[in-house]
Amino acid sequence: MLLDHVNYKEDNMTDKENVISFEGREPTKMELLDQWLKELAFPGDVKNFIQEISGQDTETEVTRKFCFYTNNNQYFITAIERFGENDSYLGCQVSTRKHRAGEDWIRGNDLPDGPITKKTWNIIINAIINYELVKLSDYKKPDSIPENTA
Repeated sequence: MLLDHVNYKEDNMTDKENVISFEGREPTKMELLDQWLKELAFPGDVKNFIQEISGQDTETEVTRKFCFYTNNNQYFITAIERFGENDSYLGCQVSTRKHRAGEDWIRGNDLPDGPITKKTWNIIINAIINYELVKLSDYKKPDSIPENTA
C-alpha cells in the first residue's frame, strides 16, 4: 500500500512541505515513510526490493517492520507512530547474511535511530551506504611502465 497518489517535491524542504498534498489532509508519519521507501527503490517497484515483515495497529500506535537485502547484509527498519503523543520511532538494524569462517552465528549492528523524520531517514540511509562501502586496496598503480624488462 505504498503511495502512488502523493505529489512530491525534491528540495531541501521540511517533511510537511515535501508532501504537497495528500487527498486534502496532512499525511501520517507512516505515509511519509511509505513515500521514502518508494524513493529508495526508485525506479523499480518497491515490492520487488523491500518486504514488510510485520505490522500492527492498535488504538494508541502503529508499528511496521521492513526488511531488504544486499549481497552481504540484511537490513531491518522499524517504525512506530504513537497517536496523541507526537512521539515516533524510526530505527535500523543490520545482520550479515553469511557466517565468518569458524563462526556459527551471524554478526549484526544497530544503526542510527530517532523520530520518524526525513532527517532521521537520511541519517539511516547514509549509515547503510557507509556499511556497504568497501575499502580501496592499498595497491598503487606505478607512474610509468618499465620498458623491456626481460
